[in-house]
Amino acid sequence: MKRIATLFSLLVIIGAGLVLLWPRHGQNGGDVGQPTQQQVANYDPRALTGAEQAAFLPLVCGGASGPGGGFAHECATLEGYPSQDYGGAGLGLGLTLQSVIYGHLTSTDADDAYVTYTGSFESLATNLGGGILFTGGQGHWRLMAWYPGGQAGHCVSLNPMGRAKFICLYSGQEQGEEDSLLAVQNLPPPTGEKGALLRAADVRGTVNPNGNCQNRSGDEAVLLSIGDLRPASGGASAEISYVSAEDARAACLAQDFAKAPVKQTALALRWNGSTMKVSPAFNFAPAP
Repeated sequence: MKRIATLFSLLVIIGAGLVLLWPRHGQNGGDVGQPTQQQVANYDPRALTGAEQAAFLPLVCGGASGPGGGFAHECATLEGYPSQDYGGAGLGLGLTLQSVIYGHLTSTDADDAYVTYTGSFESLATNLGGGILFTGGQGHWRLMAWYPGGQAGHCVSLNPMGRAKFICLYSGQEQGEEDSLLAVQNLPPPTGEKGALLRAADVRGTVNPNGNCQNRSGDEAVLLSIGDLRPASGGASAEISYVSAEDARAACLAQDFAKAPVKQTALALRWNGSTMKVSPAFNFAPAP
């Protein structure tokens, strides 16, 4: 009986040693101390949680108070904003943080966040908002820069690892003209005019409803709008509305483009790591 008890005790000691030496795993299946998926991947934009609002807002909104004027917060100052007159809109400092993107935005190993916002201090020239870049990681965020007009709330991440690359949809409306474009880019977005993968303009509601005819030459369709950008296998997909080449030719000859029949279809946007392939392929006239 003593032998059995001694053997049992020995097995317990060996088992405890194995438990101590065996590699431990975190909740995500990785070894303790290894980066989690949240730390190493590039992500699509999503709405901020309450905790994220609490982390980012004090870094940009001095003297924040409750909602007002259609915005989530009223600020006494905008920390680090690039203009002394806050855009010159003269409508107070209402601010709403809309969405956040995490990833290696500025380099292959950076831990960044890019927050899209709307603000009462922004004008139509910046499409009433922009983006804000933070770096440092959770619990250590610091403000890097504001990018008025640099919204990134409608983007799809194209590479999960390494420096992030996105396809983003931008749209706006002014004086009856509706414009939209798709751009493949890094974040923060480049300054100035964005290089477009596709650019659409619909001027049928303006004083010159035949303006979409002015850039047509030969057998070209007219791209009116781009919308509903979303992740898809191999890249992304988007919905477009357009006037076919045949219908555009007839409508432009008749100087009655406003009544041209409009078609819709889905585009497949396939990313190979360096270039984007769009299918089906259309021969679109340059946007006016």
